[in-house]
Amino acid sequence: MEKGFGKISLIAIVLFCLTSCSGKKIEKFFVSESFPEQIVKNFTMDKYDGENHKWWFFAVRGDLYEKRKSVVTKNIKVNFYESDGQIGSVVSADRAIIKTDTGDIKADGNIVIFSLLKNTTIFTEALNYNEKSGRISTDAFIRQEKADITVTGIGLKANVDLSDITILKNVKVVKR
Repeated sequence: MEKGFGKISLIAIVLFCLTSCSGKKIEKFFVSESFPEQIVKNFTMDKYDGENHKWWFFAVRGDLYEKRKSVVTKNIKVNFYESDGQIGSVVSADRAIIKTDTGDIKADGNIVIFSLLKNTTIFTEALNYNEKSGRISTDAFIRQEKADITVTGIGLKANVDLSDITILKNVKVVKR
C-alpha cells in the first residue's frame, strides 16, 4: 500500500512541477485579450474632423481593448453634430462597440435615434454607424415615428441626422 501511495505522490509532484513551471501558460491565461486593459466609468469620447466636432459619445461603462482597437460600452448616448456645431441627432442604446482606429460604431439593444432637425424618431434593436460615409444602417426591424405617421419595415440606410432615410423592405405606413 505504501508503494502505491509513493507512486501516486511522485506522479502528483511531477505534474505539479510541470504545470507550475510552465509560466507561459499561466501568464497567457491571466494576461489575455478576453480582459480589458482599462475599465472606465462614465466613459466619454469625442470625434473631430479638423475643427469640426462630428460626435460626442458617452457610456456608463467602457471596457478598453487596445490590441483589438475597440471599446465595449454599456448604456450609451451619442450626440451627432451638424457642420454649424448644433446637435443634429441623438442616439441611445444598451450597448455599443467603438472601433478606435476607424471611428465606426456598432450598437444594439433598445436603440432610439431622435433627429432634432427632422423631428423624427427611429426605434430598432441593432445599428451600425460608418464613420467614413457618415451614415447609419441596420438589417433589423425599424419603426419610424413622426408627428402624423408611423412607418415600419426591415432594414434602414440613412444619414445620421435622418434627412435621407431609405427603409429596405416590408415598408408599412400608418397615417394618424
